Amino acid sequence: MPGLARRTTYYGGVATFNDYAAQVNTVCGPKSGVSGTYGAAASDISPNISGGKCASSINYTECNGQSPIAGYEGPSCPTTNCGLCYKVVNEGGYEGYPISGVGNSVVVQIIDSCPAESAFNFCKTEVPADERCGSSTTNAMDIDQAAYLPLTGETFGSGPNLNISITPVYCP
Repeated sequence: MPGLARRTTYYGGVATFNDYAAQVNTVCGPKSGVSGTYGAAASDISPNISGGKCASSINYTECNGQSPIAGYEGPSCPTTNCGLCYKVVNEGGYEGYPISGVGNSVVVQIIDSCPAESAFNFCKTEVPADERCGSSTTNAMDIDQAAYLPLTGETFGSGPNLNISITPVYCP
């Protein structure tokens, strides 16, 4: 990525959190970066961080309430973003929710895609679109829940999703 080190532009976005240690079916495979980076997925329809749209469409017959039906398998997604790294900075709690650690940062490595048209996401109709990778105007990033503590100083599950800034960086 020529010129990346000189890049000062960053993108605003929303971070949600996932247990990537328990997930074995990521688009890119396991995180390959060094210790201190965290696995993440970028929304396939994010305006600035998408690696390309996944091969899928919304079909609500694949939903069982807020979850996909038994046996549902996610869509096929491009691997364009695999291995890219981003610096993610905590800019505060989603929708103004109070949270500690504003200004804290971590480096994430893309190991997955977060497809807007996957039943794992579109079935969550009670969740705002930008918190389930469903908004084409939001840079949505689903980050390993282990990153929540260094970003906020709080344990995962104790606080909100986060407003974040996202800057492309070289992987450590």
